[in-house]
Amino acid sequence: MEELLYALSNAGGKRLRPAFVILSSGFGNNGDDNILNAAAGIEILHMATLIHDDIIDGADVRRGHPTINHLHGDKMAVYMGDYLLTRAVMLLSRAMPEERMERLARGIKSICEAEVEQFYSRFHYEISLVTYLKRIGRKTAMMFSYSCGEGAFLSKTPYEYARILAKFGFYYGMAFQIQDDITNLTRDSAETGKPKGNDIQEGVITLPFILAMRNSSDLKECVKQMFLEGKPEHKDIMCITREILHAGGIDGARTWIERYRQKAKSMLMSLPNRREKEILAALTEQIGH
Repeated sequence: MEELLYALSNAGGKRLRPAFVILSSGFGNNGDDNILNAAAGIEILHMATLIHDDIIDGADVRRGHPTINHLHGDKMAVYMGDYLLTRAVMLLSRAMPEERMERLARGIKSICEAEVEQFYSRFHYEISLVTYLKRIGRKTAMMFSYSCGEGAFLSKTPYEYARILAKFGFYYGMAFQIQDDITNLTRDSAETGKPKGNDIQEGVITLPFILAMRNSSDLKECVKQMFLEGKPEHKDIMCITREILHAGGIDGARTWIERYRQKAKSMLMSLPNRREKEILAALTEQIGH
């Protein structure tokens, strides 16, 4: 178990969610161990969800490192994901009162529901923009919002600022997920740790896909035919990726990133001037660059 924990802790990642807990706590006046417990708990919870994602996707690599399921099999990976989930709950329950833990439980429930919906809608190419935005709001943006909100709550940040920070986290998370979806189509596996076009291969319809098919009926028909034939092959994925680019799917998705970036920045403008605010603003600017 210790060997697996060590491998996970050294497998890279941005650690943004715990950073947001700590940065958001800087707008209050109570920096105690509860904040660190919450930050660690949220990151461990995130790691648990990634392990379960890798099992479902049959992924061999994440962040350039072999996955737990690839090295030790699906059974051990399930145990490891469950173990991390338990450790996360233990840390978070030390940090938070019961009513805040209930809020976390509702958030985890929302993530699971969004993932199940995504799983059952694979290869359904007619997913709407509204459905996509709601889904990433529940599975990604919600956790960023929670991280900011709980950091603010634990440091006794004034309610007005805590509410603003939670909204900032949500908008940041929306932009973050859209950028991740673009990266899946445009960057090589050496950079991302996942095969280029992996979302297409798994039948996951993301924003660049949706926007490109709006602009090109030929692309839509091509995707329909490709999905009817089963899992796309590598040559199909490369072809579709090029068509998404030519049909404006990537540029259109970047416009949505900028929309959410501006919303996040507008939230920060309402906060008092502190070093933490400058760091959050800098992180917001980095999305997509």
